[in-house]
Amino acid sequence: MTLKRVACCVCLILALESAQVEGQFVQLTGWGGGKPEEIVPQAAEIGFNEIIVWNQSPDYLAQLVEVGRKHNIGIYSSIFLSDVKGWMKRRGGIAPPLQEMDARENAALERIQADTSKGKSNYQYGGEPVQSIEVLTYPMLCFHVPAVLEFFKEQIRDVLAVPGLKGIAFDFFGYRNYQCCRCKESQAAFEEWRKQHPDLEPGKALEQFSLETLVNFTNTLADYAHSVRREARVACHVYPVFLPEPLYGNRLNVDYCGQTAAWYFDPLWSREKIRDYSRVIFGQEKKHFPKAEGVALVGVYTRPKLYPVKSPERLTLELQAILDGGGDRVQVCSLNDVLNDKDTREVFKRFFKRPRP
Repeated sequence: MTLKRVACCVCLILALESAQVEGQFVQLTGWGGGKPEEIVPQAAEIGFNEIIVWNQSPDYLAQLVEVGRKHNIGIYSSIFLSDVKGWMKRRGGIAPPLQEMDARENAALERIQADTSKGKSNYQYGGEPVQSIEVLTYPMLCFHVPAVLEFFKEQIRDVLAVPGLKGIAFDFFGYRNYQCCRCKESQAAFEEWRKQHPDLEPGKALEQFSLETLVNFTNTLADYAHSVRREARVACHVYPVFLPEPLYGNRLNVDYCGQTAAWYFDPLWSREKIRDYSRVIFGQEKKHFPKAEGVALVGVYTRPKLYPVKSPERLTLELQAILDGGGDRVQVCSLNDVLNDKDTREVFKRFFKRPRP
């Protein structure tokens, strides 16, 4: 090994050991799940203080809350616009009102689904696109249909009936094509909306309508959750990306708004982009709602056969860039991938564990 390489390794070790020794982070939230008696103690040992699960079973949530209480970890249950199975369970034979796309977007969907290469040619799975046109492969309920709002209110009511649950979380709140919905109900709602905004040209009008209705839908459900249980907290991750305004999260009247600061897939985001996005996520968190707290989402997978794996050095860079951008709260998806890899656990433990080893 050359002296130059030895020096680089020494510098890297020193950087890892000294990173974030002042403890500026105050919250670490993991999206994941599993057996409560297994995941909760492991998460607590790393420094997690919240877990969000996509499971809405009252029995499971009650178990998770009980174990979480012993380890000072708050539990959230998530609702999500791709929950077609949940719709079918609650609505029986009523067909789910799904978002629709145009012919070009459907062709992109077929191309992405047919791509069996590792990484699907840098497909971003709902993050900021790299390919010329990307769409989400999951079907999505159309929230312009009033019945969808009522469906989610029912879920919120049931979930918040679980004693001790910290709150509700929103995921997959967006558009399958990252811009709008093209179903008949959406188009009819857009035409009605345009009557109140006759001076906007069609393209800008559709962007504004799509953003306003997405924000209103989210805020309506957040308000409803607080009406069901005043002390309940509402968290979210802004996903999939809304292309006209990727960082629109400060418009959401939620308690903890997660916005992507460091996505999962190649090409990985630069330190500068992570820092600059963090400055928006945290610097503008109270632009519209004074109680809102910004949260930076970091994507982590530790399954090399399926996805790129971020090295400890890379994760250290991302977390430090969030700190440099003024960040103090982090969401990680997935919690389980952090737990399942020793090197990844150690990085997060170094930044978040209290008291520090």
